[in-house]
Amino acid sequence: MYTCVSRVKVMLRICSTLARDTSESSSFLKVDPRKKQITLYDPLTCGSLNAFQKRGNQVPPKMFAFDAVFPQDASQAEVCAGTVAEVIQSVVNGADGCVFCFGHAKLGKSYTMIGKDDSMQNLGIIPCAISWLFKLINERKEKTGARFSVRISAVEVWGKEENLRDLLSEVATGSLQDGQSPGVYLCEDPICGTQLQNQSELRAPTAEKAAFFLDAAIASRRGNQQDCDEDDHRNSHMLFTLHIYQYRMEKSGKGGMSGGRSRLHLIDLGSCVKALSKNREGGSGLCLSLSALGNVILALVNGSKHIPYK
Repeated sequence: MYTCVSRVKVMLRICSTLARDTSESSSFLKVDPRKKQITLYDPLTCGSLNAFQKRGNQVPPKMFAFDAVFPQDASQAEVCAGTVAEVIQSVVNGADGCVFCFGHAKLGKSYTMIGKDDSMQNLGIIPCAISWLFKLINERKEKTGARFSVRISAVEVWGKEENLRDLLSEVATGSLQDGQSPGVYLCEDPICGTQLQNQSELRAPTAEKAAFFLDAAIASRRGNQQDCDEDDHRNSHMLFTLHIYQYRMEKSGKGGMSGGRSRLHLIDLGSCVKALSKNREGGSGLCLSLSALGNVILALVNGSKHIPYK
């Protein structure tokens, strides 16, 4: 999570699958949401070893602190409120923000980010962020008289070759034919750094329209197509962005206007695990590993001139 108040916040959600064997998980993992920390114990010292064996193999516990810790029984609403509320405030105030979830495969990352639409309680971070953003914008309009315009873009990075796809090309009526994307590409800007170019940016006057674009983007993902293979499904990442433009009348009385743009990036990452290349024996896949992604984040936070894996 990135905000203007604190550059990066790291929050931990304990996977609910651990709850299937509560006794086993609680023996080596202690979660303290109030202190925002977890403690890991050596599993070898938590089993059926006798006291002498435990003393001989004793490994001190390791403690990790976070900006927030969500236990196994935390609801989607609690996770969403704890992660995006502050970011949305920063975005409406004019700063860029980003929220994403990453970890190993089959731990519920997409459920956390997107959720399920069978009930309001199961909505994920992206749908909640859309709803809360428009609510805050309406409140800001009433208080300040500022004008807002929200536009949506959605890009997929998929496959071992990390291809770029415009997920909203089919609904960008009037600019594209037969849903064929003209090609999203990366461009190096001397001031802003690496930027995505040529993706559709569609106006969303209401939260309902933004949610419609989210549904369209999810349906268009290569990883959701019936003919995609396992690697494509695993290496499908979606960058869903809300572009917020706001304008204010200047108080000088000359009738001028001032304003700017801020962006809220919401990212649904794939499994981020290495896959063996089918074209080379012993070759590793091109999907970023968790440690590689961590190196990229650290480089961005520290303002490094060289960003790895670009």
